[in-house]
Amino acid sequence: MNTVLSTTIEKLKSNMNDVNNKTVTLGLDAFIDKIVRIVRSKDNNCNYVFFDKMHQFGSHLIDKSGKSCCMEMSSRFIKLGGNSPIMASALSSVGVHVNCMSALGLPDINPIFEVLRDSCSLYSIGNPGETMALEFNDGKVILSERDSLNKLNWDNIKMTLGVETIKKLFFESNLIALVNWTGIINYNSIYRGILNDILCTLPPDKSKIFFVDLADISDRSNGEILEALSLLKEFNSYYKVVLGLNENETTLVYKNLFSDKAIIKLKDMGDTIYNELNLDSIVIHTLTSSLSWDLNSFAEIPSLYTRNPKLSTGGGDNFNSGLCFGLLMGLGIEGSLYTANATSGYYVRNAKSPNINNLIDTLENWSTLNEI
Repeated sequence: MNTVLSTTIEKLKSNMNDVNNKTVTLGLDAFIDKIVRIVRSKDNNCNYVFFDKMHQFGSHLIDKSGKSCCMEMSSRFIKLGGNSPIMASALSSVGVHVNCMSALGLPDINPIFEVLRDSCSLYSIGNPGETMALEFNDGKVILSERDSLNKLNWDNIKMTLGVETIKKLFFESNLIALVNWTGIINYNSIYRGILNDILCTLPPDKSKIFFVDLADISDRSNGEILEALSLLKEFNSYYKVVLGLNENETTLVYKNLFSDKAIIKLKDMGDTIYNELNLDSIVIHTLTSSLSWDLNSFAEIPSLYTRNPKLSTGGGDNFNSGLCFGLLMGLGIEGSLYTANATSGYYVRNAKSPNINNLIDTLENWSTLNEI
């Protein structure tokens, strides 16, 4: 066991009593998720063979081009979804106090999100979207309906919650996470509203963390993306800003920032993005590794990969939750990468988020669990 990993475990054990003193506010999206597998074949007893790899399913669809086809789906379950509700569930599992300021349903919270009420304070700002997640062993295809989320804007969020309530949430939180930028069409105006109506009335505090996850930005315009990245620089004046990206999102951000440059290695793209944006930190995670830049320091560790995940939808959100938890606990960038990977690693193996003891146990068994 390396020094950083062992130090991370010892810090978590010695500071477990501090967890309940941490407060996080998360927003703004929410979805109702239906998790399905795509049937490749079945016998007379309905024993299914699924498409295991995304390219297998893709090749099947390409073969049907110019024709029609019918695919059978096997529904696994329906659950709460959206980056912020999944992160809220994961962070509350380790004992953090969570305010979930998300589109959980109006006028009443949708019953599927009621499970959060026992461990989180719920502040609904609108109605959730709906998602169908096609799961494969090497990834997933998420089909999302966002009509209700696209109705969200800063004016109706203020009208629903009230400016003073939002100020209180920001003031009392050690970490604010605004995630799934691409899922809400008016996110930039919401960013601007928070800057103008909330943060300008509160003192800057760089001990507080502002975590952002853009999600898959491939369907958003270059102008919108560059505006969002510019607004993050303004948040950097008030909080420690941490931008989380997966491998695909890193490539998309790089392309939008440097449209005239060829795609380069992931580490080099991360270096270039970090230097260009001048944020406090960026974190990139892939199936096999995760990387972080913070105040001119760099860390990289292997991911806690498994070839046969029990559930992959929500794995990235659990990674982000573990990352935020590590940052809240003062574990540094490398230690926080370990808590991020241990959280997501536990989640994909067990289809649920870890509690603090599960997290520590996963870290202690890191070398045994890792399948890379």
